[in-house]
Amino acid sequence: MSTTGERRASATDAAILEIVRRRSQTSRVEISRELGVTPATVTYAVKRLLAEGLLVESGFARSNGGKRASLLRLNDQARWAIGCTIDADRLSLAAVDLTGALQARIAVPLEAPSDRGAVREALHRALSTLRPEAGAHAATGIGVALPHDLTADGPALLREITRDLNIPSISANEPACAALGSFWSGEQPESGLCATVHMEAGIGLSILQDGRPLQPGPGSSATLDHVGIDPSGPPCECGGHGCLHQYASARALVDRAAARDGLGEELELRLTPSSLSSDVVLLALAAAHGEPRAREIFTAAAAAVAQAVWAATSALGIRTVVLSGPALQAAPVLVGEVMAEHYTARARNLGTEATVTVSQVQPHPCAVGAAVLALQTFVSPGLASRGGSTSQGGRTAQGGLAAQGGFAAQSFAAQSGLAVQGDLTAQCGVASHEA
Repeated sequence: MSTTGERRASATDAAILEIVRRRSQTSRVEISRELGVTPATVTYAVKRLLAEGLLVESGFARSNGGKRASLLRLNDQARWAIGCTIDADRLSLAAVDLTGALQARIAVPLEAPSDRGAVREALHRALSTLRPEAGAHAATGIGVALPHDLTADGPALLREITRDLNIPSISANEPACAALGSFWSGEQPESGLCATVHMEAGIGLSILQDGRPLQPGPGSSATLDHVGIDPSGPPCECGGHGCLHQYASARALVDRAAARDGLGEELELRLTPSSLSSDVVLLALAAAHGEPRAREIFTAAAAAVAQAVWAATSALGIRTVVLSGPALQAAPVLVGEVMAEHYTARARNLGTEATVTVSQVQPHPCAVGAAVLALQTFVSPGLASRGGSTSQGGRTAQGGLAAQGGFAAQSFAAQSGLAVQGDLTAQCGVASHEA
């Protein structure tokens, strides 16, 4: 088969997998109708997918007087993928099956996230206990969600920490992974624009259009950190005043708690660089349970986030927003109340409807999204549907990266005109290589 033919077949296979995933089960006739292709095209593609074990026949549709159509569903145990997040004090893994359902999870301590050797050691340690009966080499791929301070060095970091794993790997920034995890879990609409705001050390933004991530410009960090909140606020290194990160970043929240009437001591905040994530979650939990000082600090930060998100989304006509991150997810009701007052009410005043929800993806939306990214990229009969060793001499991935929200119907690289190479992280937050 020619290269063009292989890509066309891979795109068809991916589109069929996505339709079956969304519908749980469906027939060849319904697939042909939805894709707008001939029944013969679907028949040949389904044969490939059945042979690869990605689809199975699961019974028959109701009869309409003629021969009953056989139904297809995903073979959820046929493939599995791993998602990895690198936090200040821990490395977390989530394993998902072909439908994106969580199969296993683990977190291990991490003392120095900037030390590649330490990250690689923690990753190998976690993999050895995640699914010992299968072994990491049996995974279809591993996706790594990169925090903001490591994204620029993503390709080199990805190569270093996945060395000797002998499975395909891919990385993307945390907001993109959080968006994919949320979309795959059904929290976002299948069509239209949706913004995902992810709060960790910084406040990141990812926008999906019809489930497909929009690329930030070259060199863009895709964050809301430097969106202006108060022109008369404190000066920022960017040259502006009153930027969002000065009011709503994890560091700003923890610093305010530590300076507030013994609140830090009462909440037992450790106030170390490695405890930043856990400290801000403790603050959010206290705010959610009604501690007045914590509530004041947290709601002020949430209101600032609402202001920045409104500025970023209203001009684009985005009416669906998903919020994620440990602190926001620790106080979903309180965050929802603040967003209703400072975001959805503004939209309503202008005669439009807007929806803001807090993601409920567990254990970590970025880990689930990173695993989904690996599934999307490497589950393709012509690329990386192997169940075992995948050493390919450094061949780069070419199939369906993060497109269509589910299994890619088109190659992300083809859409952007860029190869899925190691330097792509700096351009659109994604890098990929095979072992």
